[in-house]
Amino acid sequence: MKKIFVFAFCIFLISSFTFLSAESPTSETQSAEDAALTFFKKLNETQKKLTYMNKKSSLAKIGTETVYGNISGTLFYDVKIQGIGALVTLRYTNYCDEEGWIFDGEIITNSNMSQNGTFSGSVKMTAPINSGTPSLNVCYNNVLLKKGAPGAGYYLVNYTGGEAEKVDYSVYLKSLTH
Repeated sequence: MKKIFVFAFCIFLISSFTFLSAESPTSETQSAEDAALTFFKKLNETQKKLTYMNKKSSLAKIGTETVYGNISGTLFYDVKIQGIGALVTLRYTNYCDEEGWIFDGEIITNSNMSQNGTFSGSVKMTAPINSGTPSLNVCYNNVLLKKGAPGAGYYLVNYTGGEAEKVDYSVYLKSLTH
């Protein structure tokens, strides 16, 4: 009888462990699209501090400023007229507003007067260990700017130490509404 009880208890423990490990959000179970959605939500929050970027008119957005993270780092913003368009630089250096969420990298936008153009660069996001979101790198090189927003192409999302996965540009647009 004692052996049956021990055997049943062991089966219970094994099945409980399997259930818990299968259901917990980890970097292995979160899709690249879900991780990118979290990335864009967090990144969008950091940009609310920028005064030039958040002005209404396109011409009012021209300028340079640096804002500081609540915990560490900087976010550098620079818009310059280039030909008949603009060159926009966003540079994150160890930028952290919220404990454990750290951004490093650069996004370059080349646009014409119709606000169409290209993106380049990449940003690495370090996420807190218990967040359920993996640390990752998001590359912008395959995304096109249309009417002032991402409008075609895909991001390359790379988990730390993993293979890059394509994520449709529309994930960024979802981050604005969720």
